[in-house]
Amino acid sequence: MSTHYAMLGLPASASATDIKQAYRKLVWLTHPDRTPDPAAHARYLAVNEAYEVLSNPSRRANYDAALEWRAPPRAPAPPPAPNAPPGPRAHSPAARPRRPHAPPPHVLYAKQFAWALPKLRMVAVVSVLFALAVLLDCQRSELLPNERVQAADFYSNYGFTVSTGNTLIRGWKNVDLAVGDLLEVSRTPWLGKIRSVQVTSGASQGSHLTVNTFKLVRLLSIVVLVTAGAVLSGGLRPDQAFSAGFVNCVGLLFLGICLLMI
Repeated sequence: MSTHYAMLGLPASASATDIKQAYRKLVWLTHPDRTPDPAAHARYLAVNEAYEVLSNPSRRANYDAALEWRAPPRAPAPPPAPNAPPGPRAHSPAARPRRPHAPPPHVLYAKQFAWALPKLRMVAVVSVLFALAVLLDCQRSELLPNERVQAADFYSNYGFTVSTGNTLIRGWKNVDLAVGDLLEVSRTPWLGKIRSVQVTSGASQGSHLTVNTFKLVRLLSIVVLVTAGAVLSGGLRPDQAFSAGFVNCVGLLFLGICLLMI
């Protein structure tokens, strides 16, 4: 089977420099301006095609993988020695030539991975910045000392929504709040997510409400950072990097939904 390497007169382990030198030499010998021979012209076209594939690292990797997959199966084991007693003729499965195994996913879907991975890397970079900002925001607090309740809605006995004009507080604790009550609100400085509320006036004066502990937010942020690091590290096979990128996108989506809900 003629290969691009054979067309350039090189082994499969040839370096990029060897490929370039062989290409220049053969193009100079077979160029249509040097010889009108049709065979030389056909070889000139084949040399150019081989160089286009082997000079591109990504296309060369796909080509090498395809060559490895199409390699003929190993020959069956040699027959027994002549002095060995003849055994019954049986068609042993081990003596039959084996069919080539299906190529692994990173070879079978090499083109799809080559198209998707650059986009997943871009998402990974954005997700790293976003997750770090969320984690940093969750570690910090700002205090709003005199927030007056402007509206309060209660759902059954264990849910309420309170608006103070500057904040919207959702809680699940049975607390008696009315319009005009004063609250001391602790929230994150960038995203404005409520951490806790201290009631400073009204029927529930002195009550302390922990609204959010951000445990799920921190967990999702860590998942996003770990999977993004795996995608950006460059140490994974294309199929593994694609799987990590997919988990990174899902984690980023759930992190966004979680932030919208709290």
